[in-house]
Amino acid sequence: MSGSIEELFTWNPRSRGLDHVGIEDDSLRDGLQGAFVRHPSLEVKKSLVESSAAIGVEAAMLGFPSSSPGAHAEAAELIDHLDRRGIPLVPRFLALADPASIAPITQLNRNTDRDVWADFFVGCSPLRRRVEGWTLDSVLERITAAGTAARDGGTRFGVSLEDATRTPAEELDRMVHAAVGVGAEVLTVCDTVGESTPEGAAHIVRAVRESVRRAVAGLPTAGRGADVKIWWHGHDDRGLAVANAIAAAEAGADTLSGAFLGLGERAGNTALESVLMYLYQAGHQGYRMDRVVEHCRRLAEATGSPVRRNAPLIGDQAFATCTGTHVAALVKARRWGREAEDLVFSSVPAAALGRTQTIMVGPTSGRAAAREALASVGAPADDGNVDAVLARARTRDRWLEPSEIRELLDVRSASA
Repeated sequence: MSGSIEELFTWNPRSRGLDHVGIEDDSLRDGLQGAFVRHPSLEVKKSLVESSAAIGVEAAMLGFPSSSPGAHAEAAELIDHLDRRGIPLVPRFLALADPASIAPITQLNRNTDRDVWADFFVGCSPLRRRVEGWTLDSVLERITAAGTAARDGGTRFGVSLEDATRTPAEELDRMVHAAVGVGAEVLTVCDTVGESTPEGAAHIVRAVRESVRRAVAGLPTAGRGADVKIWWHGHDDRGLAVANAIAAAEAGADTLSGAFLGLGERAGNTALESVLMYLYQAGHQGYRMDRVVEHCRRLAEATGSPVRRNAPLIGDQAFATCTGTHVAALVKARRWGREAEDLVFSSVPAAALGRTQTIMVGPTSGRAAAREALASVGAPADDGNVDAVLARARTRDRWLEPSEIRELLDVRSASA
């Protein structure tokens, strides 16, 4: 953990070598697959792409152009917006492992000076192949056909290995060799149903990296091209998505893919705001953490996805407390500076997010909280007012709003 407080100790191992880790924002593609997620208008999407890039996100998955003429037109509009505004974001678009699905992305790529990437997915696991009626050989053929179409069309591309975390090593190795052999520059290891544990995520990232090394070594020297990057894309079905993404990064993943707010189908994708905070606290200087909260709130409104109050980092309660001993410690910590106040009862620096520690008064509060609550409404924190606020709070089953405190003081003043 970053910080200059000498007394701050942790049993966590120090994270090293994560300065290179990039972020792909899949909020406006995979994130919108959630069954109860509202789809924003194109104009709102443009604004959200812009604010995501302002955080420092390097790449974004922005749609599935072959799915409909409307999707293709929207993709073109988003690219044009990036070009006109000079937004330094790599636009990526999803495709089936089919030359016909690659073709619209190649067309988009030819209409701009920036690289527009294709990313096609293949179902890897034996279970998925059985359900779909695919063979391993047919999957390999599809990788080769789609990759050849992208390469011959001058489009840089990656391959998403869907359900990779439930695919045997020897089968995954053959898919990696096929993808690298045809020119893939990114291989995304997908924990499609969120079944991984952190140990499993690290293990598969290392295994795929070794498969890539062998595949590249087997190519003719003239055909080796750019380094092949390993990306991680996970889901949160078991509540482990953020932990898995961290483990993947520690194991050598170059980029972590997810969605802000953890948007997505079923339990959602990896929550990028939490991943970004981990990278920030590990020393990564590439992201504007002070822009994360506002972006998340705008995304929540645009998609009809309310932020729960106790959501890490962005929820209303993330840096709020009523509890007596905790409040007292916060107040005492102020004499040592903002950093001490931020961390005495939190592992996350609220200041990095542009937020502050919020002290409220409720049934579990003590005198320190009452004094802070009175100060927040500009009232004197004398013993009488403190006693009155605490007496009122202990008759309630929740916190007191500032308006309720003012009303109480007005009643006291009128009866004096």
